[in-house]
Order: sequence, then C-alpha cells, then structure tokens
Amino acid sequence: EKEVAPFYKEFAQNSPPTEFDGYKSTEGEATVLAILKDGTKVDSAQKGDSIEILLDRTPFYGESGGQVGDSGNAFNDGVQIEFLDATKPLPGLIVHKGKVTEGAIATGGSLTLQIDKTVASPTHLLHAALKEVLGEHIKQAGSLVAPDRLRFDYTHFSPLTEKERGRIESLVNEKIRKNIQVSTNEMEIEDALKEGAMALFGEKYGDRVRVVSVPGFSKELCGGTHVSATGDIGLFRIVSEGGIASGVRRIEAVTGNTAYEKVHSEYESLAAIRSILKAPTNEELAKVKKLLEKNRELEKEITSLKEKMISGSDSSGEDDIQKIGDASLLIKNLENTDAKTLRTYIDNAKNKLKSGIVVAGSVADKKVAMAAGVTQDLTHRFHAGNIIKEIATIVGGSGGGRPDMAQAGGTHTDKLDEALKRAEEIIKATPE
Repeated sequence: EKEVAPFYKEFAQNSPPTEFDGYKSTEGEATVLAILKDGTKVDSAQKGDSIEILLDRTPFYGESGGQVGDSGNAFNDGVQIEFLDATKPLPGLIVHKGKVTEGAIATGGSLTLQIDKTVASPTHLLHAALKEVLGEHIKQAGSLVAPDRLRFDYTHFSPLTEKERGRIESLVNEKIRKNIQVSTNEMEIEDALKEGAMALFGEKYGDRVRVVSVPGFSKELCGGTHVSATGDIGLFRIVSEGGIASGVRRIEAVTGNTAYEKVHSEYESLAAIRSILKAPTNEELAKVKKLLEKNRELEKEITSLKEKMISGSDSSGEDDIQKIGDASLLIKNLENTDAKTLRTYIDNAKNKLKSGIVVAGSVADKKVAMAAGVTQDLTHRFHAGNIIKEIATIVGGSGGGRPDMAQAGGTHTDKLDEALKRAEEIIKATPE
C-alpha cells in the first residue's frame, strides 16, 4: 500500500469529496481549495512552480483501476497551469499535479479546466476482440491505460499465434474505422450486470456505475474518461504479447500517433533491408530465404572442408604419435576447430591407429572444446569419459562420456595446453 500524506488525510476529513464531472464533460469550472508546493501547503504559486492543487470539482480522472490519470491544462485571467497527472490518494479525493506556466494562482481562485482526452476505449475493444477470437473464457487480469499506449493482462493458456494476433488487431481497427459512437450510461450495478456489462479487474464499483458501450461489440463497466467515438483512437497496433504468470498473458499495444510512428519505423526498417538486399518491393522475403539457403550450403561446405583437412595425413602424422607399450597415443591441439569437427578427427585418428588413445582440443569462438577416443581393444584399460572428466576442470568446464568416446567444453582458453599435458600424464600413469 502506498503511504498517504498526512495533509491529504486531514483535508479529506474536513472537506467534502472532490466532485468528479469527467463522465459528463472534458472541461469545467472549479475553485482552488488548496495548493501544495514540495508537499507543504502554500497560499499561492507563481510561474515556474511545480505544485499540487485540490479543487472542489474536476473533470480530471484520478489514477486508479489501472487507468493513468488525466493530463491537460487550467487557465484564468493571465494564469496558465499545465496539469501533468491526476491521482486519487484517497476515495473521493483527486489531486492535480502540475506546473504554473504563466501568471500566479492563489487559494480561492477559480480556474477553467480542460483535459486531454485519454483513451480507455481501446482496452474495451481489445477485450471484446480477444473474446471473439480466442473464446468467452477470456477474462481481464489487469490493465494500464495511458494516452497512446496500453497494457492488457488476460487469462489464457497459450501464446497468440500470428494468425490470432492479426485477427485481433484487424477486428479492433475495423471498429475504429467504423467510428462507432461510444455511449455511456449511469445505472444501478445489478442492472448493468444483467445487461451483460463486463466488470474490469482493479476497479472498485459503487451502487451506481457507469457503463461504456460500443454498440454491437463491447459493453463494460469503467471509471475512466473515454473517447466519444471509436474513430478518435485513430489506429491500434499490438507491439508485444507474452506470458507473465501461469495462465496469464500480457498484450502491449499502441494507439493514435504512437501507432502510426510504430508502423512508419517498421516501414523504414523494411526499406533499409530492401536497399541492402537490392530487392524490388514485395520480393524481400524471397531474397532473404535464398540468402539463408545459400548460407546453409556454404556452412556445410566449410564443415566438410575442415573435416577433410583434419583427417588429412598431416593431422595424425607419425611425428605426433607416441607409444605406450603396444598402444599408440596421439595428443593434438587443433586450433580453431569446432566440437563436431573434433569428433570427426577422433574417429578418423582411431581408425588410423587401429589400437590407441586420441585426445584433441581446440579454442574456437573464445571457448575450449576437447574430445577423447579409445579404440575398442583398449577400453578395458583406458576410459575416455574419465580422462575427459578430469582434464575438463582445468579449462573451467565439465564433460564426460563413454569409455570409447567423450567430449567436454570449458572457458579458460589459456589452459588448453595444460589440460592436454595432464591427459598425457593420466594415460601414461595408467597401469597395464
């Protein structure tokens, strides 16, 4: 719970509640009852002062139930105040936070108030669209509405598919383009629920409630101020959708000018991609697919060439092979070789040695990769998995495997030679 300033508590006890006119109008006249500066009550405020004002009445909706407070301005006889936010620290008390941009204001003065229209309606359109596309089980589990953007949490068991996301976005925008008049009615809560109005999470309802309807599509109880017609929203665009808890998903969306800017920046990215690819309009995707396919082919070719190089006679040349009794031992640092190619090297070397132990390591992409192999006739004496397990700790990693084949990874790139030296010591110290 947020701590409520003592002044607010005292004021609420000694003054009638702030009369909220926002359901009827987005502007109105009001009397200044108190001014706070830096949390302290003052009699007046001048140009440049950041203040909090308490009024007898207001069309400004105080932040509650997931809707951000209204912003706007107030003016009268040479005074101009920019209201940045309205909050509701206590029931019946709305506090306006703002800055004096012209003139001076004193307690008892009167102001003409004008709010910037907030947009709560997209939330209702989105809620109805989710029910239509995903099913009636959808319930709102929280929301945050601010001018030009919204966050909507809802109950559902799986991520939105691209098709579902497209249908939801399309449905909301269709209702916006139709510019349907949004109707608002005050009625008893029982009657509203009987009419099928959806209650929203986070709102506290009194006996009489306000029902916001987009005829033929959405009917919800809501405290916030709204657009008068869906067309005022302009454009709706989903930015992201993801899980936030078990069975709860979150949609973040933008509206109005922010949605237009989002579409414009996506178009600019596409235009830049088109330019780099030197692809005509509508052929970008085909060109990207072609490039990826070519890339995969080249990667296969590089891997194949690496394997051929590594399995060449120089890699397991006679010079590198040591003898331990009848068995052969080959220990090799193969620079810049990936783990897959290391395994191929081990297999090829085992086939050449016929009877022996092979340990190889490499540093590639700032990581260490190591592998060990033992020919089948020697697995009763030497265990590749145990050898690798012990030397992996030297390179700050872990690994293991079967008696005939094992591998490991690590991060201490400067310790590879030390690890390979240790492998040689372990193998030479193994009793016959």
